[in-house]
Amino acid sequence: MNRLQLFKEMYEMSTQNLICYSKDYLMTKPQPRFIKEWKREHEKVELLKVIIAEEKQKGENNMSFTQEQILRMYPKVQYYVRNSNGGLLAGTVELADAKKYAEQYKNEYINDPLNNHLGVSVYDKQGKNIYNARGSKNKAKDEETEEFE
Repeated sequence: MNRLQLFKEMYEMSTQNLICYSKDYLMTKPQPRFIKEWKREHEKVELLKVIIAEEKQKGENNMSFTQEQILRMYPKVQYYVRNSNGGLLAGTVELADAKKYAEQYKNEYINDPLNNHLGVSVYDKQGKNIYNARGSKNKAKDEETEEFE
């Protein structure tokens, strides 16, 4: 389930509740005994309409390019970092930089509960998968060490 699906499900539930609290099927007026509940559900429905429209807009702006389009736009790029949904995250000339970006995005995804199922991979110019970012953060790398004189 993604965010858009979740918001649509919430919208359907709130719309059903609004129908139950409404005086008619047009949902324009509440039943006298459910005025407070009707107002709350009406507000939810309106907010969810806006949220769903924003999520759809985000999806339209998150374009996924074909390998050929990327090569035409950025001829010097040798390595591409993509998430497991095919979204382009970065393009680099050096493999080391691509791996660094892959690990950075993987760590961001681990901390994001909505995207923690996504993987991050590095592809070469021909589209061959050459590196996969795996696992959790390396705590030993982040720890400070003391030197004794």
